[in-house]
Amino acid sequence: MKLELKSSTQQQDLPPKGNPGGRWQMGLAILLLCLGSPNRWLHWFPGALLGLAPLFDLCEQRQGWARWRLAYGLWFWVCLYAFWVDPFSVKVLSAWEILGGVVVAPLIPLFFTTATLLSLQLSRPLPAWARPLGLATVWTGLDGLLGLLWWPIPFHWGSLLFDWPLGIQVADVTGIWGVTFFAVFVNGVLWQMARGSLRTSVDELLRNRDFWSTLAWGLGLTGLVLAYGSVRLAYFDALARDPGFRVAAVQQVAWLEADRSWDYRRERYRELHQFSAQGVAAGAQLVIWPEGALRARLLNTALQPYVIEPMQAILPPEGALITGATEPDPRTDHLPEEQQRFLNMALLFDAQGNLLDGFGKQWIFPYFESGRYVPSPDGYRPLAGGELFGPLGVMICLESVLPAPSRTLTRHGAESLIVISDDSWFGNSHWPMLHGKLSVFRAVENRRSMVFVNNTGGNLVVDPSGRIQQVGPIFQRGVITGEVKRRSEITFYSRTGDWLAWLTLGLSLGLWRWGSRVRQG
Repeated sequence: MKLELKSSTQQQDLPPKGNPGGRWQMGLAILLLCLGSPNRWLHWFPGALLGLAPLFDLCEQRQGWARWRLAYGLWFWVCLYAFWVDPFSVKVLSAWEILGGVVVAPLIPLFFTTATLLSLQLSRPLPAWARPLGLATVWTGLDGLLGLLWWPIPFHWGSLLFDWPLGIQVADVTGIWGVTFFAVFVNGVLWQMARGSLRTSVDELLRNRDFWSTLAWGLGLTGLVLAYGSVRLAYFDALARDPGFRVAAVQQVAWLEADRSWDYRRERYRELHQFSAQGVAAGAQLVIWPEGALRARLLNTALQPYVIEPMQAILPPEGALITGATEPDPRTDHLPEEQQRFLNMALLFDAQGNLLDGFGKQWIFPYFESGRYVPSPDGYRPLAGGELFGPLGVMICLESVLPAPSRTLTRHGAESLIVISDDSWFGNSHWPMLHGKLSVFRAVENRRSMVFVNNTGGNLVVDPSGRIQQVGPIFQRGVITGEVKRRSEITFYSRTGDWLAWLTLGLSLGLWRWGSRVRQG
């Protein structure tokens, strides 16, 4: 098949002025993208496979600042819906935290605008049949760059397919980047086929080699992804029962109020014990409380017996408790109080109240956390869960948004993965769903059971195939239970890392150089 380049300055098929079809396309794009986004009202994953196609067509019909205004305006409304936050449900945010959110918020639609327009620009010299591959390459390269830079954007395009197990199994080879590539590629194929079929006669369409080549590429790559997904799902369905244990994930929906009196705290701690008892009654052996569950130091304080001793009567003899806690960094004990720093920790207690192990958060969010917390000196290592639970790979908050921590924990022996989080900054919003859905991909990438435990709800128990066992409602107090399977398999992605992110980034730079030569020619 001959690869014929076309000039990037070639006149585009611009719509006539006042074309009402553009408004319908824009409305369709916004609708599909909003439906595809993770939201608790109505999530429809095919929206992620369809919504970019009309957006690509709209942007292709415009030039210069008109394209930027269109793309940013559309992404602004989509992101406003997907990242919608109820500021009135949170009463404890400081002025600096609010300012930080105001500064960061416009950057999210800016990223998607850049991904959209740069994908179109760099893929433009390619022939129609190859353009979907170019679009997917550039978009995935930009998406992967954020992961390589450890920037915790929770909206990788492939992550919108989190509830379609068949389409995401390739993540154990490619990471989430392969799912992003696939989703953008499908959009590109549909766009090119629509352009080829709607603007030509039937006779011309039958003779249009680019149309049929695009269709062949689309069917071929989609068939490979779905065939691999079918094989992997069948493999997990046929597996003999792996050793495992039952888990209870508590969602507090607490600490949103400004009240920090002892009466308020006592009620919150009572609820932790109450929900833990409900989980154990449902068969749970490991109870997990979220990040910031106590909002206080625990170890070697009067709070430790008050909170931990009641759990001795709740947990089964072989059971254990994981709780988030803030503990002082021993490296700063000698400093004045205002200069001391803290560790954001996950602490593991047995049923007799003994501290078994602890993990300190490694990735500290710049600005929002760096003024108070420092990384633990221990690095990413699993908690020693003993004979029943095995090595437990724990991540704290946005560490689960990044692929590297879970991969490192898996390589260091973790047989299951756990995320404890506190998304109370975002109040009564979609954020727990945006955050928690990435746990599905961490499960598939490493073939580990994953438990997502969040203060404001949306808790998840995910099995190694990426199927969601249980999901908790957002912004409702309670507990969910599920089964965690212990596995020691190391996947191709766990061993090799973000190879596809590097590859697509390199190919994107190659397209940029190639396009520059075409324009010069």
